Amino acid sequence: MGSKKEKEIINKIRVLITQSFNNPEEAFDFFDKDKDGHLSKSEVEKLLQEASISGFIRKIVATKLIEKFDGSKDEFIAWDEFKDAVKDIA
Repeated sequence: MGSKKEKEIINKIRVLITQSFNNPEEAFDFFDKDKDGHLSKSEVEKLLQEASISGFIRKIVATKLIEKFDGSKDEFIAWDEFKDAVKDIA
């Protein structure tokens, strides 16, 4: 992802979180459908869909976001990793 496109995507996620949820934790809990404390690739894709990210690039963006924010390298985004990714929101 180019930095301009990346900023645009992150901004869309910020707009979704700030307009639809009271805080980032509420957003994380909403998208963590199986309540395992991690966002899987499909759960990240759902977040991107809700943030109006085109279906054409959604899978690629989900993969890139997980690569970028998955500090534990387990192919999931845990709450702490999500919190760090959205720390400037709210």
